[in-house]
Amino acid sequence: MELLSQLFGTVLGVFRVFFLLIWIEPWTKNHSVKSQETALTYEEWYNWQFEWDAIHGVDDWLNLDRDSNYDWQILRTLKRDLERCRRLGDDRGLCNQLRAQSSRNVCRILSPALYRKSQIQTKRLIHEYIREVRQCIAHIADRHSFGSGGTTFVSSQEKRQVLNDMRTALGRTTLVLQGGAMVSMCHLGVVKALYLQGLLPQIITGTGSGSLIAALACVTPDEELPDVLSGANIKLDAFIRARMRRSTSRLSAWLGTSFIATIRRRYKRYRTKKHFFDIDILQECARENLGDITFEEAYAKTGRILNITIAMSEVAGTPQLLNYITAPHVLIWSAVMASIATSKQMYAPVHLLCKSDTGAITLYFAADCSVKGSRRPDSVHPEAPLQRIGELFNVNHFIVSQTRPYVGPFIDLQRAADHHQPLGVLVRFCLGEALHWLEILNAFALLPTFLQRVLMDEVVPSFASWSKISITPQLRPGDVFRLFDTPTEARLQEWTLRGERCTWPYICELRCRCDIEMTLEAAYARVRRRALAAINPT
Repeated sequence: MELLSQLFGTVLGVFRVFFLLIWIEPWTKNHSVKSQETALTYEEWYNWQFEWDAIHGVDDWLNLDRDSNYDWQILRTLKRDLERCRRLGDDRGLCNQLRAQSSRNVCRILSPALYRKSQIQTKRLIHEYIREVRQCIAHIADRHSFGSGGTTFVSSQEKRQVLNDMRTALGRTTLVLQGGAMVSMCHLGVVKALYLQGLLPQIITGTGSGSLIAALACVTPDEELPDVLSGANIKLDAFIRARMRRSTSRLSAWLGTSFIATIRRRYKRYRTKKHFFDIDILQECARENLGDITFEEAYAKTGRILNITIAMSEVAGTPQLLNYITAPHVLIWSAVMASIATSKQMYAPVHLLCKSDTGAITLYFAADCSVKGSRRPDSVHPEAPLQRIGELFNVNHFIVSQTRPYVGPFIDLQRAADHHQPLGVLVRFCLGEALHWLEILNAFALLPTFLQRVLMDEVVPSFASWSKISITPQLRPGDVFRLFDTPTEARLQEWTLRGERCTWPYICELRCRCDIEMTLEAAYARVRRRALAAINPT
């Protein structure tokens, strides 16, 4: 017993030191914190961070290739081989080199320690290698089919095959927007920051309230997307009409904006209708912004692949992951409602709607269904949605915008602990052990429904440490009381800016993760268009 008491005291003391370090660290990085809280654009924030790196001598570390966190000697050799083949015009050798290097984490360039020294840059050798790979891909895609000098013939068909094989080996990226009530409006800023930097993936996945932002990004053409992501072109008339309906008298108009009146109204709704929130208002808002467009029509319109996860019984036959392959004719706004209204206590049951061949809107499947006599009537699909996305679209890399208030703090805790090794190892062990016990409890049907769905949403179909990167906004204590506030244009812009600011520190790492993939997709599209034009010149 005395041994356990001493062990418990030691662990408690370690955590006290850890929290003390977290408290002191912002004061030691005052310039960096201030720049992130006051900057309005990425360029302004980047310039401040660049000055910070120069003052603290980070440039010396950047220019030094040698580092134990990645295989710098092998990476330097690979870069030289690519450069030699490209300059000599050896297309055959260049194709072989690119095939052999079709890995996102080649030579461990995605090691987390390489991106903690600076928030805007990493080893110069890594940047130069990625730049060289992108130049080689463009060289293969845009070069004439015949090599120069003594090089061998490389046909256009073989080039397409090389690029396609690289795409398959490298894998694809999806942006996952998790739910989080009002905090999920940060997703607007995350999508905007990625779009402006050319890092927005073609595949976007939405869960809960995050599905609304994902749908907006996937149904809006590129020329209109910046205005929508800034919050200016999002229609909030449904909430204004609802507020006007409640303002029938001067007293109710005054109480309508108070916290007590909101609690009273939702309590009364639960007493009469057995749920807290009015899904009809949100449904009007979603339909006005999205329109009656299906998954298939959205893909044809923008080229972006929208995935929406819903929680349904497996027996119902409706896929839990909805996209243009599994549910091409389902209306997107109805899928958004089904993804949000996963709790009977929070929202009224909703239904999935589809568009028939004649354009008529008909019932698809009920989104609120259960198995009679089942011990777990609200059980979720046994297959994780992110795993299903990997199977359908060859996705092996996930950018998760995490806005769930009960998950984000643990991610921030883990990220802060990683800066103070070996404390980071201890925190990762504790969090991993807690997740393991939750999985065991879930296997014995001892977890509530919402925790089951959280576990399913968080499962990434890869054990590689680089397969997932999480972006979390900085939450304030007062944000907890604003989770279910009525959205306004001013609040949308506020949350959008907070979403942008929390994304900027990840831009450098995301470039190293996704630049080759983006270049490869564009090169393959150009080669494929030329091949189609050669077949059908008209």
